[in-house]
Amino acid sequence: MEWAQIPVIQLGAVGVLFAVLWLVFTGRLVPRSTLDDVRADRDARIAEAAADADAWRELYVGEREAHQTTRQAHAEEVRAALVASTEGAAVAAALLTEIRSRQIGAISDT
Repeated sequence: MEWAQIPVIQLGAVGVLFAVLWLVFTGRLVPRSTLDDVRADRDARIAEAAADADAWRELYVGEREAHQTTRQAHAEEVRAALVASTEGAAVAAALLTEIRSRQIGAISDT
């Protein structure tokens, strides 16, 4: 005799009992209090993950602002160094031009 040939009606209450027990033992059927505990735990973990994400986002924004400040300070420092270098080069060019004109003037006077 095969299992497919057993009439469902003969199982009756015993079949329903075995089906419920099978669902309980496999963990598919749990009490509402257990389900509520699992849902509360899940919600707590989701809230904690959201709080962690917000904290990391705030740290990222603060770090980004600090790096932006550092980049601006470095750019200003480089700009100041270039301005000083340009002024020094202009003074050196003026001195060399003056020296050359005096040498030419000294040579033509002799």
